[in-house]
Amino acid sequence: MSQANKEVAIKFVNSLCSGDVATLKSVITDDIVATLPGTAMISGTRGYAEVVAVCETFPQISKSGLVPTIHHVTAEEDRVAVEWEGKCTLVSGAEYNNQYHFLLFIRDGRVCKLKEYLDTKLCDTVLIPLMTDLLTKGAH
Repeated sequence: MSQANKEVAIKFVNSLCSGDVATLKSVITDDIVATLPGTAMISGTRGYAEVVAVCETFPQISKSGLVPTIHHVTAEEDRVAVEWEGKCTLVSGAEYNNQYHFLLFIRDGRVCKLKEYLDTKLCDTVLIPLMTDLLTKGAH
């Protein structure tokens, strides 16, 4: 079970970063709850539609998607901890290189809960302006 859960977690990270929405949808539950703690603009709790939207957004705001390097994966019972880095060049030309720790909860072979830890200030400074611009253009 632990190895299978690790594989689901790695597939989740890779599909999220590459914008592979079909694979992402195959490894998350319809009732997924993703939480990024803190008080930053990017912080908050999101559901299925928002998790999928983030996956769809990375290829649009980056030149080649977010390239993950996974450092450690630890699994116990229904939980998988993944420590990783993501790097990319954004369409603005800015570099976005962040470090992550995901705590994923797996139910029936799918991610049902995510607690995400990262440099939220970097996200607010570099990602939020591009995401806001993308959403604003999409609304017109």
